[in-house]
Parts: sequence; structure tokens; C-alpha cells
Amino acid sequence: MLLDDVLPRWDHRERHALRVPAPTGDVLTAVESVTWNELPLFRALAALSSAGRTPHGPVPFLDRMTAGGFRVLRRGPDELVVGAVAPVRRGGSARTLDPDPYDAFVSFSEPGHYRVAFNFHHARGVLSTETRVGVTDQRSLRAFTRYWWLIRLPGGLIRREWLRAIRTAALAMAR
Repeated sequence: MLLDDVLPRWDHRERHALRVPAPTGDVLTAVESVTWNELPLFRALAALSSAGRTPHGPVPFLDRMTAGGFRVLRRGPDELVVGAVAPVRRGGSARTLDPDPYDAFVSFSEPGHYRVAFNFHHARGVLSTETRVGVTDQRSLRAFTRYWWLIRLPGGLIRREWLRAIRTAALAMAR
């Protein structure tokens, strides 16, 4: 898996999978084309955390993520890997991963940050997504672990909703 090259060691991880009996090309196209409109739970959670100000509409969800600091790190025939580097403490700034997002991501080790990568992988009719978080130092790991326990449940719900929306879109393309 490409995710193993991007973040082979991690401190926190979550994985979800769903049967998607569609061609892999359609599934990966769906990963990149699902819009905010197709993710009502995520829109609601985002509205709660931002006093009702959430981007939404027909723009693909992944496009919004990459406009906000995430970058596509690797792309293969059956997998897409996206990642970002961010500070553990509020007030810090996320790191820019341009012009070569992959190299910038895998080589980043500055204390006080975490690297988060997630993938979508389609094999043998199953679409999976795995999120991995690697924290750059022990002090930050303690702080990030508290945050992880807060976001783990809503994050998992969002991932499962995203998988279902991808399945719906991929099956529609396959017809």
C-alpha cells in the first residue's frame, strides 16, 4: 500500500472499510468527486464547530481539503493518499507541503507538529480508508492524544459517511 510508504510508523490510527462492487477506476473517481452536499453529517459537525460558517455546495470535498492545507501525496491505480502537517498547539501554523508534497511530508520532523495521512484503497471489491497520525515529539504526543480521543468518534462517523457516499457515486458511474 502507498500509505505504508508515506507514513510507515504512526502513533494513532483508524481504519474503516465498505464493500463497493464497482470498477476501481470508478471508485477512485468517486473519491475525488463526492461533494459537501453528499456529506450531511460532516456539514452538521462542521457547522457546530464553526458557528454555522461552513463551505458547502457542489464543490468536491477533497478539493476543499486540498485548498485548506492537505495535499495529495501519492496516487496509484487502486489507492489515493492525502496528508498534511499541522501544529499540535493552537496558534501555530500548518506547514506548506509545496512544491513536492511527498518529500516535504515524509522528511518533516520539527517538534510540536503532527503528520496526518489518510488513504482510500480499493481492492477485491472493498474500499478502505485508513487514517494515520505521527507526532514529532513526546510532549506533543501527550497533547495530541487528548485531542485524538475527542475527535476519534466524530472522525470515524465522517469517514464512514464518506465511504457510503463514494459507494453511491461509484455504483452510479458503473451503471
